[in-house]
Amino acid sequence: MQYPNLLIVNKPKGFTSNDIVQMIKKHFHYQKVGHGGTLDPNATGVLVIGINEGTKALHGLTNDHKQYIAEVKFGASTDTYDVEGKITKHASFEHIKLEDIRSIFERLKKEGYQQTPPIYSAIKIKGKKLYDYARQQQTVEIIPRATQILDYEIKEFHDGSLTIKIDVPKGFYVRSLAHDLGVWLNSAAFLNNLIRTRSGQFEITQAVDFAELMKTSV
Repeated sequence: MQYPNLLIVNKPKGFTSNDIVQMIKKHFHYQKVGHGGTLDPNATGVLVIGINEGTKALHGLTNDHKQYIAEVKFGASTDTYDVEGKITKHASFEHIKLEDIRSIFERLKKEGYQQTPPIYSAIKIKGKKLYDYARQQQTVEIIPRATQILDYEIKEFHDGSLTIKIDVPKGFYVRSLAHDLGVWLNSAAFLNNLIRTRSGQFEITQAVDFAELMKTSV
């Protein structure tokens, strides 16, 4: 462990952040375990874990800026805004040019924008999580939130697939960005893959592999 009472884990796909917390707590018999910023089950990468007294430091860590490498697929949109959801629309993407994408990110970096969180998220409205409204097919007003792109680097754009590295503030939904890109570019899009490469000061190069961690003897 490189930091007192903090563990930097590379979260694998298929687990919620809370799954990771509970598995570590059970395996190592810790009294208290928490995390410093949720990752969706389909996402991988840096998950900061607080252990016992380290849980007190997590509140500040949730305010840290994050860095991601995201793969956005154009041509379809889903109800969850990612690859796990049901397709809600098909659209062409052949007209999208790299300069169109770069222009959007330049605007988001300079001006920011009002981002609407996905209906399938854990944000609470009137004491109820948004995904509960979605699962019960109830309508609810979701208030957009001011946010921005702090920095970005387009890695690749080919055959309707965009890979981009982005630095974003607390509360930014990469799934919403993917969906919005589809709308702004007269197409449709969803988040196909997501890796969190940094959370505040913690880089993915510092993270321990979760599977290897769970092989550690107590």
